Amino acid sequence: MKILDRYVLVSFLKNYVIALMVLLGLYIVLDMVFNFDQLVDVKGMSTEQGFAGAVQIIKGIVDYYFYQSFLIYAHLSGVIPVVAVAFTLIRLSRFNELSAILAAGVPLLRVSAPIIFASLGLNVLLFADQEALIPTMIPKLTRTHDQIQQGISNFSKGFPIQAMQDADRSLLMSSRFTAGTAQDPPRMLDVDVIERDEQLQPVAHISADQADWDTLRREWILTNGKRVTGLLPQQRRSDEIPWAAWRTNISPEEVALYRSNDYVELLSTERINQLLGRPQSYGTVNLLTVKHSRVTQWLMNLVLVLLAVPCVLTREPGKLKQDLTRLLIIVGSAMGTIFICRQIAGHPPAGPLAASWPALLAWMPVFIFTPLSIYLLDRLHTRGS
Repeated sequence: MKILDRYVLVSFLKNYVIALMVLLGLYIVLDMVFNFDQLVDVKGMSTEQGFAGAVQIIKGIVDYYFYQSFLIYAHLSGVIPVVAVAFTLIRLSRFNELSAILAAGVPLLRVSAPIIFASLGLNVLLFADQEALIPTMIPKLTRTHDQIQQGISNFSKGFPIQAMQDADRSLLMSSRFTAGTAQDPPRMLDVDVIERDEQLQPVAHISADQADWDTLRREWILTNGKRVTGLLPQQRRSDEIPWAAWRTNISPEEVALYRSNDYVELLSTERINQLLGRPQSYGTVNLLTVKHSRVTQWLMNLVLVLLAVPCVLTREPGKLKQDLTRLLIIVGSAMGTIFICRQIAGHPPAGPLAASWPALLAWMPVFIFTPLSIYLLDRLHTRGS
């Protein structure tokens, strides 16, 4: 590696770390300001606790944002290298270092090569974050701001299930579902299951006071479970039969998908593919959207850098304000397009495009802005030769 490459690379990595800390800190501070009342809501704490109570609040906030920072990084992974690129190249131009480099016969585009390759390599951090770290933190990441002092997640707190359909057309209802902990399995209370035939007519009713998920057997173990048949008006109702277990494709993970679309963002790509291969998988559109968007996010992070480089890599320091304005417009348009396509991808139209709609919308920003980045880099090469 040449001395120039090392110099530019080290400068870019330093600015990357600075941008990471600044943007991550700014995100956390703003989130704390808007949710401060919920963050300090500690039920049952008396005013006499004083310092101990304050320490408990601070520990809860630190614990909450420590885990949230990994998710925040996944959201900001495209902006951070763009900011680092702007800081690095503007500094080279501002202090006339770029003029000296060009005078030495180095092409303008050649200066940005270490930055582009480093940006490509930094996607490894995003890959590790999304595929290895975040899936192991789901119980911590599903907590809301008012739950951090209680140490429970949104799914652990519990919620009712209303008419959730499984692969056999049965309808599940429960007064309360809890995702469980390391000690307790996922659980449903006051369970009712209506079994239906192909014409969606009820054929049997299963009821239980409680149902606990058996991970090994992949079924719900019923407490005081009973099953009756003969539910149609012309049929005779049978006697109650003790029913020990209910086998279904509705697992705790399926319930989480049914409950929240954001839950999909926390899953690894491998787990998403497994869920897509199962029958009657809830949130199929969201699963497909996240699956394709995750791949295109890695590509678009690089494309954003390729868009930023020609905007701020200039030999004329007097035009830095214009270059920054152009950077904001072009990169802002790209990020806005990504956001809009992501929102539209969740609402596929009826017809032949429905199955491929999430993939089409996820790849659309790549198809639009990759040629634009190549065009801008080509113009830069022409001006710098």
